[in-house]
Amino acid sequence: MKEQKRLLVNLIATAIAFAVQFGVNFILTPYIVNSLGSEAYSYVPIATNFVGYANIVSVAVYSMTSRFVSVEYNKGRPDRAEVFFNSALVSNLVVSLALLIPSILVTLNIKHIINVPDNLLPDVQLTFGFAFANMLLTLATSAFGSVYYVTNRLDINARRNIEGNVLRAVVLIALFSLLPAKIYFLNATVLLVGVYLVSANFYYTHKLLPDIHPDLCKSTWNAIKEMLSSGIWNSFNQASNIMLTTLDLFLANLFAGSVATGQYSVSKTVPNFILSVITMLVGVFVPQLTIYYAKQQKEKLANALSYSIRSMGFLCSFPIGFLLVFGKDFFHLWVPSQDADMLHWLSVLTLIPLAISCCTEVVYNIFTVTNKLRTPAVVLFILGIVNTVAAITLMKTTSMGIWAVPVVALVISIIRNLVFTPVYASRCLHMPVSLVYAPIVRGMVCTVAMTLVCLCYRTIVHGTGTWFTFLAAAVICSCIAGVANIMVIFNKDERRRFFSMIASKLRL
Repeated sequence: MKEQKRLLVNLIATAIAFAVQFGVNFILTPYIVNSLGSEAYSYVPIATNFVGYANIVSVAVYSMTSRFVSVEYNKGRPDRAEVFFNSALVSNLVVSLALLIPSILVTLNIKHIINVPDNLLPDVQLTFGFAFANMLLTLATSAFGSVYYVTNRLDINARRNIEGNVLRAVVLIALFSLLPAKIYFLNATVLLVGVYLVSANFYYTHKLLPDIHPDLCKSTWNAIKEMLSSGIWNSFNQASNIMLTTLDLFLANLFAGSVATGQYSVSKTVPNFILSVITMLVGVFVPQLTIYYAKQQKEKLANALSYSIRSMGFLCSFPIGFLLVFGKDFFHLWVPSQDADMLHWLSVLTLIPLAISCCTEVVYNIFTVTNKLRTPAVVLFILGIVNTVAAITLMKTTSMGIWAVPVVALVISIIRNLVFTPVYASRCLHMPVSLVYAPIVRGMVCTVAMTLVCLCYRTIVHGTGTWFTFLAAAVICSCIAGVANIMVIFNKDERRRFFSMIASKLRL
């Protein structure tokens, strides 16, 4: 029960953190788009994506820090965990220094890399400069961020994220209220929050991991090499994910123009929010899976994996199913100056893959837990190349334009998430593939159920022209679909434990 209670605490805290983050972006994005225009706004996610390109090099070490430190620490070997911690710290410091000069060069020469109107060039350069500064700071200190994963205290991590988002919202509102609107305000406040979060990581590493101390002299080449031998495949994964998910805005800017890119970036705003919550929720489940693997508790690992997949499908079905039906209403209310119909259908093509990946992202993390990353990395890299080549070819040789990007991504996502990932994960865990597919299917059924409930509601109640009627539709549809889905997703014992834990938390 202690493990289930910790999972629930982590889950609730993470959900609240996401709600705060979503609220900040939900309120501010329409104002920013109206103040700056969708064309100017598109450079913010493009800058974020460039940071992702730079992270291809650095992810090889820092992505595996939490895994190696957690395994050693939970095996009762804090000295060995400390070696991995300091080895990662040294590696990340070196990589961040190596990336400093390229970051400066890209920022100063951004006009020669992407299409930037002359009137926006100084603001775009500052936007990229702040984005790279935050990346370098976070990278150099990322070893300290592993404390929450190692100790399975993601509730603390969620709390600091809430505090950071509130801080960012306050500063952003002040900047946009007192000064002329600038796009670089967005990334400047991200850097401010980054400084706050790094400070919090230092404090909690000292508090929660008293056996681990920063000491560069305790780093070893063997530990770095061991992390690199596994993490290098995460670099391939990072490159592949860029080609599959974030290169789209860069390609759109080059082949469809900055105006179309602005529309596409707005249409991806909500799907990207959902992708963020998927990433955060997956992070809630993975630490416990790693602990079970470290302790060789195979049956508990299998049960926890199944429960995690089904829970992800259940939780993500609400926003995905609702927006598949009511997306046009949402964009009409949220950004009334934009083409709501076009934004809706562009977002639909992005939401459908999320309905699948929300169930399989936990499965994909099994490759990290079991330290079997090479084959998934190679497969994902090949799919990324196919995705990029196909999208460029269709944009250059057909009249599809911007629509080619999400259509190709949809097909590739189905191949990755429904064909490769479940099969190879079952092989890594030495379990029948049916035991992986079964919870995935049940998780996807939740989105189907939510979508059908929303379609029925829309048929009966025609108008959602105000925020009140829109939110009322969301609540009613979620309640109806939630009751049905919780009966499908969880067995009797899981439902009893789930409701008893919720009740205990409410009493607190």
